[in-house]
Amino acid sequence: MGRSTLRVAGWMLAALLCVAPMMARAADPAPITLKVMTFNIWLGGDQVNFEKVIEAIKAADADIVCLQEAGGNTARIAAALGWSYAVPARHVIARVPLFAPPATVQGYDGNDLNMVYAEVEPGRFIAVANVHLPSDPYGPTELRDGKPVAEVLETERSARLTAIESYIAPMTALVKAGTPAVLSGDFNSLSPLDWRPDLTKRWPQVTEKIVWPAQQAMLDAGFIDTYRAAHPDPARLGITWSYGYPYPYLKPNEQIDRIDFIMAAGTVKTIKSEILGDPRMPDTDIGVSPWPSDHRAVVSTLEVVPGPAPAMVSIDRRSVPSGAVLTARFHAETEDGRLEGGRLVILKADAAADAAPLVSRVSNNGTDRASSVDFGTAGLAPGAYVVALRDDKDKELARAPFWLVDRDGAAALTLDKSAYAPGETITATWSNAPGNRYDWLGIYKKDEAADDSYLYFFYVNGAVAGSLALTKDLVGADLEPGSYELRLELDDGYSRLAAVPFEVK
Repeated sequence: MGRSTLRVAGWMLAALLCVAPMMARAADPAPITLKVMTFNIWLGGDQVNFEKVIEAIKAADADIVCLQEAGGNTARIAAALGWSYAVPARHVIARVPLFAPPATVQGYDGNDLNMVYAEVEPGRFIAVANVHLPSDPYGPTELRDGKPVAEVLETERSARLTAIESYIAPMTALVKAGTPAVLSGDFNSLSPLDWRPDLTKRWPQVTEKIVWPAQQAMLDAGFIDTYRAAHPDPARLGITWSYGYPYPYLKPNEQIDRIDFIMAAGTVKTIKSEILGDPRMPDTDIGVSPWPSDHRAVVSTLEVVPGPAPAMVSIDRRSVPSGAVLTARFHAETEDGRLEGGRLVILKADAAADAAPLVSRVSNNGTDRASSVDFGTAGLAPGAYVVALRDDKDKELARAPFWLVDRDGAAALTLDKSAYAPGETITATWSNAPGNRYDWLGIYKKDEAADDSYLYFFYVNGAVAGSLALTKDLVGADLEPGSYELRLELDDGYSRLAAVPFEVK
């Protein structure tokens, strides 16, 4: 933890003066100050200077960082910072323990909701969601090109509002239960709080305030925009995208907007919110040069009262080389999250909750207060497994998946057939994928050299191995007769990991 953050605020002077009847107050949760950062690092952070990505996070003195466009580099960034906690399946890194339990809800893109719990003090948490909403079509560009406001807002509702709505109900439920929630990321949309009358000159067809639906839905749900809480006057633009590709290069007539946000709800107070960018950019609070991304970053200093979390198990990585050591963190619904007399066990992924374990370790034996367990995996065959947390009566409380993979095995991709009729379901099976948040499958024309020229794409929900039925409804239309290729691609980027040809005839 940084010396300037994650400190108990106001550490109760009364506790030094109180008598016995007052001691109960010391047990009440006290506020904690921490810094949350959102940073779209631009195609893996290598477009300008990867080391400057690290420098920017250090300059922000952030405690929790939500990354977008991580390009498979989430764990690499955490390691470069010397941080122990990274969740590549969520693109979140932190100085404090992170838990990413399997989600019970999937988002608009077929992936689990991109949410973690950050243990900011033993047994006490905040919930953090990291979003990257659809980028196209981009509303301000459509307005620039003359599209009617009503048509632009309908696109906003169908694309970005639909994407954010799946987060609102579960996060507001956590807030009602006493756990503060932070939702940050690249919204690819504007905020109603940024309305200024001069925008009617920017877009001639705009005659009144535009209520951008994704952001308005968050505000209506009780979330605060931490940047606007710190800077309520929209004259301080706080532009995050973009002052350059990279700075200072900017395409003619480019739209420059504030589209990267840190929203918070519950027992959260904004202390300050700062913009990181090149020192020459307007409204730059923390300067780094050369600036490494096409987005500027935002870091908000928050005072929060952490709350409870459900029983959880979280794995340090989803893809584990056979024979390697696997670290599993656990949290039980106890005062400090530890569990006396419980066990953590490894099971096959399809095993019942009461199945005999393949490997078993005690959670706490009364002489320690452990929060994690290391497992050796030697003797387990490659495949899909879970680590489960069981109480002292052998009842399963939580579980989390992982995959054992061949140490030197490359990613593999197969199809159930080599040729299909138009509209026929194509079943794809993959293995040895990295397990990143946005690893994906793409359908291409057979001889297409450019990996960004896909016809259709499908996320694999961070699964290291699995199958996906590409139905006619999922593809959206019949593939015309011809030669095609299915490719496994890396983490929202265009690095081909595996490919397999097929025919439609």
